[in-house]
Amino acid sequence: MATHEFLLEGGTLEFENDGEWVTSNLPEPDPQWRGADSNGHEHYAAQADEGPVTYPTLAQVAGEPYWCSDCQDEHVDTWLECPLCGEKVTPGTRSPRPKWISTGSRYYWNGEPISHERANEIIAEQRRAELEARRLTSRPKIGSRVYLVTDDGTTSVTVVPTAEDEPQDRVTVMHDGTGRMETLPLGDLLRAR
Repeated sequence: MATHEFLLEGGTLEFENDGEWVTSNLPEPDPQWRGADSNGHEHYAAQADEGPVTYPTLAQVAGEPYWCSDCQDEHVDTWLECPLCGEKVTPGTRSPRPKWISTGSRYYWNGEPISHERANEIIAEQRRAELEARRLTSRPKIGSRVYLVTDDGTTSVTVVPTAEDEPQDRVTVMHDGTGRMETLPLGDLLRAR
């Protein structure tokens, strides 16, 4: 059993997670795989945030359906191939890694059992309070780094000179990597931690 405890402003939130480590005998896709087909076209695997392994340089192709007499069902075989030359490519694999399979969770607020939904509400309330405490209340200095609240988290931006005719509650920022500039309400920006 894995137990996690979070000390929050209003109390203590605990998670208990029952489960077990499971290992397969089958190889799994190698997220570090790189290779080339016989025509020299380079291919690679990609994986974002422990998600599924993908192959951005390969195309999945499906064959013609056929009838399997063993299981009495129709099947369609699929494979990966180079979209430039059509050669079949078999990406590399690795030995399987153990995975934690959860068999159930329990949640406690200040020692009292609560539902999964209530635990998520407490976490959401805590995040809102943390974001609110970090919101800027006055225009930051030019050149300072601040964070812009986005749908998928926060993005680092740099404060640049704001036009004189803009109200004091608006700030112009430059997005890292793109150089795109945008004038935003002060409330959309957070102090750097």
